[in-house]
Amino acid sequence: MSIPNETLQAMIRSYHGFALTDDELELVRPELESYLKEVEKLRELDLASVMSGRLLRAQEGGKP
Repeated sequence: MSIPNETLQAMIRSYHGFALTDDELELVRPELESYLKEVEKLRELDLASVMSGRLLRAQEGGKP
């Protein structure tokens, strides 16, 4: 999944980042592509048997 330079530039502007030239974007693109591959691996994980952390409550001060 390749992200067009125009999209990357728009994302950078949205987060108030430094403006990058197309050549600079090509320098960071391999790292970005690697990151996106790892995200896709996470999406494939079967988490059906993992209990949500939102359901747990911490006991603070020894009181439930």
